[in-house]
Amino acid sequence: MNRAALPLLTAVLSGALVAVQQRLNGDLGTALRNPLLAAVVSFSGGLVLMAVLMVRRTPREALRRLPAVPWWCRLAGLGGATLVAVGATAAPRLGVALLTVGLVAGTTVAALAVDRWGLGPGARRPLTSPRVVGAGLCLVAIVVGAADGLRAASPLLLALVVVAGALISAQAAFNGRVRLATSATVATFVNFVVGTTGLLVALGIQGLVSGVRADRWPTDWWLYLGGPIGCVFIAVASVTVSTLGVLRLGLAVTAGQLLGGIALDARRGVSGATFAAATLTLVAVAVSGRGAR
Repeated sequence: MNRAALPLLTAVLSGALVAVQQRLNGDLGTALRNPLLAAVVSFSGGLVLMAVLMVRRTPREALRRLPAVPWWCRLAGLGGATLVAVGATAAPRLGVALLTVGLVAGTTVAALAVDRWGLGPGARRPLTSPRVVGAGLCLVAIVVGAADGLRAASPLLLALVVVAGALISAQAAFNGRVRLATSATVATFVNFVVGTTGLLVALGIQGLVSGVRADRWPTDWWLYLGGPIGCVFIAVASVTVSTLGVLRLGLAVTAGQLLGGIALDARRGVSGATFAAATLTLVAVAVSGRGAR
């Protein structure tokens, strides 16, 4: 069996979980009428789970090696925090499938740069024609998908989704480097510490400007599972990025997100433009993967 087969399959499954996470965080943000507060709740749940896991001796010993990692790699959690905050805002307005198309555009293009510059734990991966063509197809996909997205939300919201996708590529690369120096548990823990801190600062600023209030806290327990799901995704990404590289990891996650997103949006209806954009993105995944060796 190809040594990349299992990491690829695992990444695809984690991508489907991300689609579920985006729906849960979006529904929580709608219930609270504050997407940023929903993002804080989601990340805090993940932080609590990781803090419990850090009680064990092995991750505590691995944490001592963290100073050997460049400081900027430890900021990877800010990328995840941005994704959760933007996703909680955009998911109810765009739908998970179209949100995924926007994330794909940012993730794929940024992954080309991250792999080319060798920011991740693996060797530098050169630009090849399939990679560039695949990235171009992803950009075409977001233009096709924007036909519906622009009717439902502002161009600024779509732009923020693309930026959030780009930050995820950097997050995967940096978490991979932290994992190599420490462990997957430590990399995930640090990610949630930094991300939660960033979101709390943003929520504090929001409170000073306009106040923070939750009209009601939903009693549906599953709406609070976004954080634990994020733990699984970040751990999987930090482990598999060394084998797959940032681009292939992003493409595998993308496939899972698209399949999960369309499944989640099936009942509310997936428009022709969104379906076409998702299909075009899957073509981009296949084309780009041919150059990601």
